[in-house]
Amino acid sequence: MTTEPRVLPESLQPVPVPGWLDQVRDALTDTAGEGSDGQGSAITDVSFAALHAWHAGPVADLIAETAARHGTDMAPHEAVRALHARAATGEPVDEATWSAALEPALREIYRLAYPRARVHERSASAAASFARSRGWTDAEADRYGETYAALNTEVSDRVHAEANAIANAAAYARAFAAGDPKAYAEAWPYALVRAWVAACAGSADPDGPAAQEARNRLRDGLTDAVRRTSA
Repeated sequence: MTTEPRVLPESLQPVPVPGWLDQVRDALTDTAGEGSDGQGSAITDVSFAALHAWHAGPVADLIAETAARHGTDMAPHEAVRALHARAATGEPVDEATWSAALEPALREIYRLAYPRARVHERSASAAASFARSRGWTDAEADRYGETYAALNTEVSDRVHAEANAIANAAAYARAFAAGDPKAYAEAWPYALVRAWVAACAGSADPDGPAAQEARNRLRDGLTDAVRRTSA
């Protein structure tokens, strides 16, 4: 009989969180590698002023276009844009103000980014297969699958958007209010950038031309924001 060596909790090393710039750069790398000019890889340091300018400009523009295309309320996104524009000039914005603006805007981003078509298809297929295994006819099973998938997708969509918005609004609010790059990295902006791209591209083609165009715009916009705030 053998036993595994005992590992003491204090001997375990925490997994380091990548810097926020590395996370963003990774999320903005398309399937072909770097962008057409490769400028994204040349950025080595970004101030919070540049970060806010990026959010207030290229990021907000992409989100506004996406919201307009889906006919959703623009007010939450414009409120976040306005806060980033203020912060880019060096004006302090407190954590509560950031959180109140970020939560409804993020809720909409995560709702638009949710892969509801794929979730619906999988739920319908699984539910229909279950019904057939219980002796239902194909027509009955298909109807049951569609009904189940509609309810499941609606609930999953809402829970996904709510949970992510609440948690991430709090994390980003703390980072933005403190101007803390480490706190921003620990909020995992990688995931948020991917949500922006998914919301813009749509779940039908998450890695297609629309997604690559969104990544290019965000990458070029970050390069430009760094250049302008460093001038």
